[in-house]
Amino acid sequence: MGLPPTGEIVARPMLTRACGCVQEFQHYAVDKYRAQRQAKFQKTRCPNCVAKLVEQQRVASTLPKKGEAFKQLPNDTKITLSRRADGTWVGTLTAGGKTVEATGEGPQGVTVTLARLWSGPATVATPPPALKKA
Repeated sequence: MGLPPTGEIVARPMLTRACGCVQEFQHYAVDKYRAQRQAKFQKTRCPNCVAKLVEQQRVASTLPKKGEAFKQLPNDTKITLSRRADGTWVGTLTAGGKTVEATGEGPQGVTVTLARLWSGPATVATPPPALKKA
């Protein structure tokens, strides 16, 4: 496409980005690539949501992998899972005198989260749900 357009801005419509945020898009008086710029604008996330995603990925990369987390658990580890009336799962893991709790959408995810919480530092929280990809 080349360089971004310059010149007089004739309109500033509010458009929805891929992340769901509504932001201003600038219409220039002379812009032969406006349709392509607008399509790209609407297919990408806003800078704030990109920063949130990068931070989520950074936090997730510091967590132990699923297999590593389970291998770190000692013998006689006890895991208790319960399904709530709203369909979410809650679990408790007790091992080595330490107890952690977590909730999630399914039993597999809860068990992995419990193992990661037990093996990781005490400040590790349940990872937030991933944003949809743009």
